[in-house]
Amino acid sequence: MLNRLSSWLLVASITATPALLLTTSSGGSAAFYLAILLCLAVLASAGQCPDLRDYRKLCLAACAPLAVALLSSTLHAGWSNASLERGLRLALGLPLLLAAMQAVGPQRLKHALWGVLAAGWAGTATLLALVRGDLAQRPLTDEYNAVGYGNLLLLFAVITLLSLGWRLTRHARLETAIKLLTLAVTFAGFVLTQTRSGWLAMPVFVALALLVFARIRRPLRLLAAVIGALAVLVALGSLSPSLRDRVEQGLEQYHECKTAPTGDTSICIRLQLWRAAWGMMLDNPVKGVGPSGFAPSLRELAAHGKVSPYVAEGFGEPHNDILEALALYGIPGGVALLLLYAVPALLFMRRLGRDLPQAVRAAAAMGVAVCLGFALFGLTELMFRGMRTVGFYAMLVALFAVLSDPTRHSAQKSQA
Repeated sequence: MLNRLSSWLLVASITATPALLLTTSSGGSAAFYLAILLCLAVLASAGQCPDLRDYRKLCLAACAPLAVALLSSTLHAGWSNASLERGLRLALGLPLLLAAMQAVGPQRLKHALWGVLAAGWAGTATLLALVRGDLAQRPLTDEYNAVGYGNLLLLFAVITLLSLGWRLTRHARLETAIKLLTLAVTFAGFVLTQTRSGWLAMPVFVALALLVFARIRRPLRLLAAVIGALAVLVALGSLSPSLRDRVEQGLEQYHECKTAPTGDTSICIRLQLWRAAWGMMLDNPVKGVGPSGFAPSLRELAAHGKVSPYVAEGFGEPHNDILEALALYGIPGGVALLLLYAVPALLFMRRLGRDLPQAVRAAAAMGVAVCLGFALFGLTELMFRGMRTVGFYAMLVALFAVLSDPTRHSAQKSQA
């Protein structure tokens, strides 16, 4: 009885996390820590030890950021509480979530997908409330900037699409209709944010959907299908005049940067930050500049005319996850972040085989979408800016690892 109660409470906390992440400033972190406590309750009442042998590489990859944080503290003779907490959320949180979710099992755990659908509605409703009918206005949320918010909405839209490979209720047609409507609403929310960089991940997302649902065997046909689907999506996105204007503005600013490399336009600012971060890594390849060293280093660069004074005073990070890891922690930091993306992504890719049930392949595709989505989004935005997205990433990786595990699907696994 206790195990059943704690299992459903864990599922409820996972379900609530996506919407809390988009609508509150601290609800995502609170839900993560509640989930960790419930994991302990599930494991204590499970009556058997969890088997994580198949996930040893994944757990080791999750420990890499913590190891780098400890190394950085030693080399810089200083302590960063934020870096330590991020590392602990991954190193302890991911194995705990994996073990507890294994005990819960896919049949209960699959209902956490409703949380992603709910987050799509909640996020889009939040954006509509902010623009107040003026769809040309770019919404600015309290929880994230527009880019991060839009990226998360796009990821939720993709997971919603792939969730068509899972049957969550007995009412197949109604469920499919709800998911398709949610997909449209969530994608509209993404377009409403006028986020340009999120489109970089679109080819990967389209290819994943085609792999799961189209079962195209020939690579050239798959490529043609991806191009065709992308053309349709771009056409839909171009219906937004504001998004079209932002794309044109971005191209103009890029060309301006060639003659004015320290200009204070959106594109030039990013390029300055990226050059600065790369230079910091080259100057300190082993230890980086440290968790608190980016802003002071920027001010030094501004004094030498390498970045504008506005960039030096207004930005404390490079708007790029991998470059931040390299700048702050050197090459070890970059390697740790790449492992965090690549190890789970490879695990999920191995579960996309055509001989596996569609439910398994759909969950594996969701996992790939999370890992590669965060990696691609992180090229132009700091997706791991806050603690909440670090814990959320660990939660999603654990969730889709268990849902895509072929050995944990019963005779009812074909229900998708």
